Amino acid sequence: MINIDANELQKLYIAYFGRPGDPSGINYWLSRSNQSLDLTGISNELSMQDEYIKYTSYDKSFDFKINKLYLNLYNRKADFDGLNYWMKMTNSKEYKISDIVYELVFSSSKPYSVDLKQEKKDSHILQNKIFAAELFTKQISKSITLINLYKPDSISPWISGNSFIRVSNFFSHINEKTVSIDHINNFIASLSDTPVSILNEPAIEIKDTSLSIPIYQTENRSFAKKITKNVINITGGALRKSKNKTSIIALNNINLTIMKGERVGLIGHNGSGKSSFLRLISGIYIPTSGNINVLVDVYPMLQKTFLTSTELSGIDACKAHYLLKNHSLDGFESFLNEITEFSGLGSYISLPIKTYSEGMSARLVFSILTSTPHECLAIDEGFGTGDADFCDRAEERMKQFMESAATLFLASHSEELLKQFCNRGIVFSHGSIVYDGPLDAALNYYHTHDYYRKNVVG
Repeated sequence: MINIDANELQKLYIAYFGRPGDPSGINYWLSRSNQSLDLTGISNELSMQDEYIKYTSYDKSFDFKINKLYLNLYNRKADFDGLNYWMKMTNSKEYKISDIVYELVFSSSKPYSVDLKQEKKDSHILQNKIFAAELFTKQISKSITLINLYKPDSISPWISGNSFIRVSNFFSHINEKTVSIDHINNFIASLSDTPVSILNEPAIEIKDTSLSIPIYQTENRSFAKKITKNVINITGGALRKSKNKTSIIALNNINLTIMKGERVGLIGHNGSGKSSFLRLISGIYIPTSGNINVLVDVYPMLQKTFLTSTELSGIDACKAHYLLKNHSLDGFESFLNEITEFSGLGSYISLPIKTYSEGMSARLVFSILTSTPHECLAIDEGFGTGDADFCDRAEERMKQFMESAATLFLASHSEELLKQFCNRGIVFSHGSIVYDGPLDAALNYYHTHDYYRKNVVG
């Protein structure tokens, strides 16, 4: 294990990007250092990230890149001797930009002749920037909503977010004057047109909440007694037996607050509690104990089911959903036309659902459920979208559907999907929450701690 602290990582973020590290980024590199990645390796990997290549250094000369490093670190361009030195090192020793960054931020003095007064000023400015960066990241880390605010508009393709640009501009003006925590807090509050107090409005509050699911099969009681005594579960919730019944503890002592606007990925092995949690916040399950306060309209997209009998037609299914959402049939005709066109069912929309193939049923229910934006979505990845020729349209629609939600819960085994849509990660194991934090850190925790994944799946 290599000991790297957040202070050293902040130096690299300031050099490359002119901004403090975002909490998930800092946690990611700290976790990588536990895998024997040193600062030289981290510097090299940062130099290859899209944020640096596409936003900072794309199609730029080497002397431009060197001057940009000096501006980020010291608020000035490289002096004549410094620029010549680095250009010479690049030509004769094949120095990369990551080598220059490493020497600039981790060497006690510059490796070329420099005015002592200027060197002292450079050191003072850099120390102030590092101090401000640590304050900034610490304050941002106190709210997942603020973490979500401090992020790019897009990762693929890379598009820098407004908050990144504003933070970089703020740090470009930090000089020898001391930066206070009040100064940082005031700046954080100004990052959004929406006051921070509003950004911190809770969507769902859960306190000391548990969920037990009873098992009533009388013929299996002797078997249930046996397994509750002798079997150690590697998946699923705990089994609890009383005198009259056996219960599965699907969720155990959940304490959680989700803020409006958060994008939460639910992580864990099969049977860990993810789906039960989605059903709990959707109102499908009622908690056995504890309190849950849902302050948003949670829309569940959990399984391929209809509001109507399969004896009725696809039109009836559309009508039931539309009435539930709008409480009238005003505008239903255009809604039906859109569903019919997107699902590709054509005239089959008027036939009983029981005559549909499984793929046709999946097309219809997917088209209905993703037809309008929602305040809060609860999505189980296992929902599915049906036929292969429908997948491309479904994938694009699902992306728009998830992006339209103010608050999102997504249970998935796909890290790519979670990283695309979520910033916060909650890891479940045997019905309990074992980790809650930035998504990258949550995924790292799951990889290094999950018994089921390491011993059963692996």
